[in-house]
Amino acid sequence: MVKNYRKQRLDELFWEEINSIIMYELSDPRVADIGVTMVDVAPDLTTARVFVTPFYEDVDTREVLAGLKAAHGFIRSQLAQRIKVRRMPELIFKIDRSYLEARRIDEILDSLPTTVENPTEKETPSD
Repeated sequence: MVKNYRKQRLDELFWEEINSIIMYELSDPRVADIGVTMVDVAPDLTTARVFVTPFYEDVDTREVLAGLKAAHGFIRSQLAQRIKVRRMPELIFKIDRSYLEARRIDEILDSLPTTVENPTEKETPSD
């Protein structure tokens, strides 16, 4: 299988820049508590899927997407200044729920009892 190192580098570069823009340059309170988990740039640079995750469970994801849609033009213009590519891809924002699901599973596992029997100690019947 041939690995496309250029695409991997573009994914990482876009991730770094978009994450930086969202975390430090946007002042919209709707997008204050989110982080970018992954960016998937299409090989022909037409689109880039940006996966974001809220830091807290009580964040309204519809409001987050509305805030990102409102900031779409600003984010693209900042990317165009920082990344020199032939064509700046259209950004498609999606909610990544894997972080919240993993945290929920960790909470469930932490709530389980921690009694572990020692398998080396076998009970011997008393005569």
